Amino acid sequence: MSLALVRHKVGVNPDRPGTVDYQGRSGSAMSHPLSLSAALAVILSAGAAFAAPASAPHAAACVAALKAQETSLAESVKAGAPVEPELLKVVQSGIAIIGTQYFAGLREAEAREMLKAAEEDFQALPPAEAAARQAECLKEGHALYENASALERGLITTAAQRRIRRITSV
Repeated sequence: MSLALVRHKVGVNPDRPGTVDYQGRSGSAMSHPLSLSAALAVILSAGAAFAAPASAPHAAACVAALKAQETSLAESVKAGAPVEPELLKVVQSGIAIIGTQYFAGLREAEAREMLKAAEEDFQALPPAEAAARQAECLKEGHALYENASALERGLITTAAQRRIRRITSV
């Protein structure tokens, strides 16, 4: 299906937040057969507002750093600490970085291998260097998120909230 055809078939309905128009019909974005990830792919490939993606190894190192921070924050949430906003920002940032690499051509099998190696490398870092990497990667990922369109940010946030529910459930 051509990109021009997709633009005509899928559109945001500004009068009803959380809905999309598909071939003239309106329905919930989550009930549409187009999955969230496929919708994100269509939208981002139609003209992403993201900055140029970092190299794949750098992105894997950032995702590993943010994943470690995410795990720590999720444990804090489970213990009752009020860190949900910080956790949301970390997860959104990681998803934004992952998205740029996916659209740069990195595929899942290769990404998983790179992430596994990056996680091992991150675990070997001294605490100060690990914290510095997390801070820099959070800044980078959040900038990608902030520069995304409103629709892209909405899709990233929905995916992040779903991940947070999964990682903080007891």
